[in-house]
Amino acid sequence: MKKLHCIFLLTLCMLSLHARAEHYTCVSFEYPPLIHKGIDGKAEGEAVDIVNSVFKKMGHTITIELYPWGRALLTIQHGDRDCIFTVYHSSEREQFLDYSKETLVSQIIYFYVRRDSNISFNGDVGALNGVRIGTASHVNYGPKFESTRHKLDIDEAPTIELNFLKLALGRVDLVPSNFYTASATLSQSALARFADRLARLPIPTEEVPSFIGFAKSKKLTELRDRFDEELRKFSASDEYKNILDKYRPPALP
Repeated sequence: MKKLHCIFLLTLCMLSLHARAEHYTCVSFEYPPLIHKGIDGKAEGEAVDIVNSVFKKMGHTITIELYPWGRALLTIQHGDRDCIFTVYHSSEREQFLDYSKETLVSQIIYFYVRRDSNISFNGDVGALNGVRIGTASHVNYGPKFESTRHKLDIDEAPTIELNFLKLALGRVDLVPSNFYTASATLSQSALARFADRLARLPIPTEEVPSFIGFAKSKKLTELRDRFDEELRKFSASDEYKNILDKYRPPALP
């Protein structure tokens, strides 16, 4: 009888754990090597592996959908999806996002120019007034850039790839990008033939932490807090280090 009682309690515990397992839908956009569409059409990349691993450790499963960044933000703002990554912090987005407190990925932002350009950058974004800067629609490039955006000559494009193509063809003068995304984007076959025309300016605009954000309308603050707890533990693991080594060049050149 005692043995049956133990089996019954164990079964109840297992059912309770199973009942707590949930499925969530996250959104993002193609931002290699952090997020991009694989050969099978599914999202893959550094941030994808990190987010998948953390949700798995919490006992949950996720689907990741890729959209243009503006549309991805709208799905969260309207409460149609559960979470979005990787996203920079802004007071505007804080109105509809519960940001993780833990940094998902830290991104170092640089300006890219044509090799024959005489443009230089001393760290003062405001000094670039009058220079044509190519940005991707709805993408945030960090506090320093965004606080000066209204003073700059901005030329928006739908994608990061198109920005670099416009730069190579002389249609814009500068393109901001984090180092790893620029390296991955310029190594793609469609852009590889233009890569030799471009160079990275040596001084970064800044290093910007990026996060995962949960839809406030869905009241997922408890999930956000659990995600933070698991991410904090995961970021100290060898598994996390292996993900970074898999997707990133060993060092900045």
